Order: sequence, then C-alpha cells, then structure tokens
Amino acid sequence: MQPPTEPTPAAAPATLRGDEDDLYRRHHHDLRRAVAHAVNAPRELIEDACQNAWTIMLRAQPDRRTIFAWLYVVATREAFRLCARERRHTHLETMLPDGSWDAVITDALSIDDILEAREALQILASLPDRQRADLTLLVAGFSYHEIAQLTGGRTYTNVNKHIAKARARIRRI
Repeated sequence: MQPPTEPTPAAAPATLRGDEDDLYRRHHHDLRRAVAHAVNAPRELIEDACQNAWTIMLRAQPDRRTIFAWLYVVATREAFRLCARERRHTHLETMLPDGSWDAVITDALSIDDILEAREALQILASLPDRQRADLTLLVAGFSYHEIAQLTGGRTYTNVNKHIAKARARIRRI
C-alpha cells in the first residue's frame, strides 16, 4: 500500500512588489497612446482596456524587465475584446431618429404588430427547453462561447447544434 501523499498547498496569491505606483506613473500615458494607435476605438474604451490591463498586472505580477510590452499585449487584447462586446450590443438611443423616447412611447402598436409578436412568442415557446434557452441568449446578443459558459460549461459545438436545430424547426413552422 502506498503511503498517503501530503496535500499540496494552494498557490499563494502574488504579492505586490511596491513599485506599482511608479510603474503606473511612468507607463500609463505611453500605454494609452500605444493601444489607441493599435486599436481603432473610442477613447473611453481604450482607457477601460488599459485600466483592465493594470488590474491584471496587479494580480499576475509579471516580470518587470518587460512590463511595458506585457501591458501593451494585455491592454490591446482587452481593447479588442471590449470592441467585440460593443459591436454585439446595440444601443437603443442610436436607433432613435431624434434621440428622444417621446416619439416611441406615444406611438401605439398596431394590431398586426401585436399579433406578429404573439405568434413569434408561441413559436419560441414550442421549442425544446435547451433550444429555446440557447436561441433566446443568441437573440439577446451573447456569443456562442458566452452561451456555452452561461448554460453550464457546454462546448461551442453543442451550442451551435442546438441553435441550428431551433432555426430549422422555426423554418418548418
């Protein structure tokens, strides 16, 4: 019989080195400028990406000799991730003709619109649970990978299969 093994201690969280303030003061402006040059995005999104990179740096504590390159790669990836998220989410305010909600709220829906919406909801309700959930999340703007994570860690392929089946079933109706 094999002797019991000692449990391995959990990885200790990275400790701050104390130079983070100095690094931020030296590199933040250049990092923002470099990421803005690499990614065509609004200034606020670039700032968010850079701040996310600094936060990740505090947790990861990478090698200081290559810190600017490390921050640049992380911030650029964050900027692309945030840009993709922005594209997936349509802002209702941009769809309004004059930017005010008054015209939209005061218009009553026509009876045809109401009947069409009810028919769509009935078709959606007739789908099996997993297909309905996946299709609903897709319409809400989530990516296949996000749907897989939200619905229990399934695979991209599994989510794709259920959405394809839901679309095929809707076409037959």
